[in-house]
Amino acid sequence: MEVGYLDYRKDPRTYVYAKVLDGLVEAKLALEMLIRGLIQNASAKAFMSVKSIVSALIVKNLGKIIEGLDERRRAWYEDVGYSAPTTGLIGISKDLKRVGIDVEAVVRAALSLHRFSYNGFDPNLVDYMDVNEVKDDVIEIVNWVLTIKEFFKEDWNDRLERELSELMNILSKFKAQ
Repeated sequence: MEVGYLDYRKDPRTYVYAKVLDGLVEAKLALEMLIRGLIQNASAKAFMSVKSIVSALIVKNLGKIIEGLDERRRAWYEDVGYSAPTTGLIGISKDLKRVGIDVEAVVRAALSLHRFSYNGFDPNLVDYMDVNEVKDDVIEIVNWVLTIKEFFKEDWNDRLERELSELMNILSKFKAQ
């Protein structure tokens, strides 16, 4: 087996599929960690879930996204932006909204969780005051992940469906606690 990275230019469909799968798995891990009380780890996984799925959305819609952008911004998307870098997520969410995909609220929640995953409840560095606020954002992200099938209908298969079902089962166990 060849080890390397997925090149979105050579095989965009495989890249999109891998990122969607990664997003589903990261969301499952976020819930499992939340159940175990590992709140900062759960926050990091929820962030990674959004980042992976946003990357898939970018590659899937790259032609529409870069249409009408200046050359510098277009080159940024082709060289770096496709991977949904943390420092570009707010701008990316605005560009996705421009093409009809509204992820702005989930991206902002994910960025808050990302800061929390590194800084805990330091009041100078995060917006959260208690565990329930963090849990709510993790659950908000998981609920969003449960809706992504509509974005990837032509890429969806049995494996992704199983991951989605497992995510739903873990969420129902969490809610039953």
